[in-house]
Amino acid sequence: MKKNGFTLMELMLTVIVIAILVSIAVPNYINTVERARAREARATLESMRAAEQTYASERRTMIGLDDSDSNLWTIVGLEDPHTNNRRSWDYSFNAGTGTGTASRISGPYSTWTITLGLDGTEGGSNGP
Repeated sequence: MKKNGFTLMELMLTVIVIAILVSIAVPNYINTVERARAREARATLESMRAAEQTYASERRTMIGLDDSDSNLWTIVGLEDPHTNNRRSWDYSFNAGTGTGTASRISGPYSTWTITLGLDGTEGGSNGP
């Protein structure tokens, strides 16, 4: 008599192998997404820095930019990254020190900060 199908042992082994692969792939995927978000935050800081330098050269004064300022993105001429509920970072620019800061809002990486000076020096903590 010919048997069709798989034994319980074969099915269990397949499920175990898939579970192992998923346990390896998911953390790597999450880390890749977070690193991409950090690169996006750094690019936004670069744009803020460039806009601040342009603003300062035209008006001979620097402005402090903060997420709480409703005109922030209009002033610097950038698209608001908080549209479509994509808010991952808080941005600010300190006119006194000439330093832009992006701070991760929530999640397992909420301790990450990225700082960028007017001269392009980069710093931060616990970043990718």
